[in-house]
Amino acid sequence: MKPPGTGSAPRSRAARAGAGGERRASGRPGIASPPTGTESEDTLPLPGTRPRIGLPILLPATGAAVILLAHGLLGALIYGLDWNPTPDMLLAGSAATGMIVSFALLSTAGQWLGRRIGKIIEVLERTQVGDYSQRVESGLHDDVGMLARRVNLLVSTSAAREKRIIESALSDPLTGLPNRTLLTERIRHSLAISRRARTPFCVAVVDLDRFKFINDTLGHAAGDTVLREVARRLRATVRETDTVARLGGDEFVLLLVGSEDAGREVCTRILAAMRTPLAHRDQLIDIGLSIGLSVHPQHGDDDVTLLRHADTAMYRAKRRRAGVEVFDGELHEVRRSYLSMLGELRTALQGGQLVLDYQPKLDLTSGLIVGVEGLVRWNHPTRGRVPPGEFIPFAEQTGFMREITPWVIAEGVRFAAEITARGMLLNVSLNVSAQDIENPALSGRVAEILAERKLDASRITLEITESGLLSETENALSNLQSIAALGVRLSVDDFGTGYATLKQLQKLPVHELKIDRSFVSGMNTNRGNETIVRSTVDLAKQLGLRTIAEGVETVAELRALASMGCDEIQGYYLAKPMPSAEVITWVEMRHALYASSRETYFRTLVER
Repeated sequence: MKPPGTGSAPRSRAARAGAGGERRASGRPGIASPPTGTESEDTLPLPGTRPRIGLPILLPATGAAVILLAHGLLGALIYGLDWNPTPDMLLAGSAATGMIVSFALLSTAGQWLGRRIGKIIEVLERTQVGDYSQRVESGLHDDVGMLARRVNLLVSTSAAREKRIIESALSDPLTGLPNRTLLTERIRHSLAISRRARTPFCVAVVDLDRFKFINDTLGHAAGDTVLREVARRLRATVRETDTVARLGGDEFVLLLVGSEDAGREVCTRILAAMRTPLAHRDQLIDIGLSIGLSVHPQHGDDDVTLLRHADTAMYRAKRRRAGVEVFDGELHEVRRSYLSMLGELRTALQGGQLVLDYQPKLDLTSGLIVGVEGLVRWNHPTRGRVPPGEFIPFAEQTGFMREITPWVIAEGVRFAAEITARGMLLNVSLNVSAQDIENPALSGRVAEILAERKLDASRITLEITESGLLSETENALSNLQSIAALGVRLSVDDFGTGYATLKQLQKLPVHELKIDRSFVSGMNTNRGNETIVRSTVDLAKQLGLRTIAEGVETVAELRALASMGCDEIQGYYLAKPMPSAEVITWVEMRHALYASSRETYFRTLVER
């Protein structure tokens, strides 16, 4: 006979589970064993497992313990009273005691279980109406406790999911700012408060300058980086009571508490905060803003009107490069006038109202006039002379530039053919927009116009803004290469205001860099501008390109540019833009003076 505890005595269920646990873990990787010890509220047993303590075990065990206790008390009572009951009496007393204890136990357990299930039902009902603040105390590790933990997990996940849905519906996914829907709610709330308390507030529309150029030249990833950084700086600059929202694209809106003066002060701080360039990889990106401000109640009594008037003021700030503009009654009429201008442009183009004025260019080596730039003007029958800044931006926005540009090229080529026939070998520069470079028909149209006039293509230069030339789309590169192959010269206009890299300049078929007037103006008193101009001239020489400085207004600037090695200049110091007949006379007089007396010619040039 084997001693106890040895041989084939069956192992306990726990021992068998322990022995097989390692095999199950290795046989089903990634499935964790049920946790031991105290479980958290959001930790649930795996499907198929049982709680450690259940009512089928708890109730009988508790009942047996209470019955034993009752029997012990009954025995103590008999002993203390010195009572000698018969066996039948003991049996009857034992049965009665068991029934009483069982009924009391079942009643207490039912009430306890009812309260627990009632709490679960209450939490579920609250969850159904969107109240996720309540939780159920799980208590014991029984069936009801497991249900309570599952309900708690359901409430937590439902609350998190609803929070994500609300945030997605009311916020901008890129910047995390409130979107148009939430902004509208807050403006209407501010309107209600303002009407009751008679306190003003401001709505500011903020638009980034040259954002499209950033996207086109550096890519959309860089654009997203700029938008996130602008959002961060806006949030850091406004007050806690203000709202910053993003409507889409590069347009932000501010809801500012207080009067017009308070709104202006916040906008001024914002402009100052944006002056620091943003570093993106190996590029420094300048962040420019234009802000339009409207004030309640002076400029509107509803959200739509306030936003529209702030938007109108923003466009005026952008045109004037003023930073901040406040709406006034005239602005609305001015914008209506601009919209009517766009409707009249087609009539102007067909009716001969558009003309080209020409501004001479001076070669700093020879001192001769070597070219002119054609600048489009609009002679409106009722408004008079309309400058290009008043209608060209809107023509670009509406796509009408694609009809204006072929006319500009045709008129410029016609003028170049005319002066060539008179023996004036001048180069005529014409401006082409970034939209035109994307037009696949552009190069073919240029070739047709040159062929019609039988003009040497080298007499024409097309000036394209830096951002337009840096577009790397297939249409743009194909156009540039085809136009350069014709013999037409290409110029990078407003150089220094975009984001050209040396690598990009090397692969483009350009012939000259035109230094923007913002760097030339005041270069003798601004060391930063002087450094930029000198560096641009040196860079152009290394690349084999010519340089032209525009916006020259003083003889000191002319002398400084000549000493740096700049090739050509143009600006008001030399001459303002003139009609075609006038510029021909002006150039012929200068050339005649040069031929008769160079000393007098150069003295006239530098002693004005």
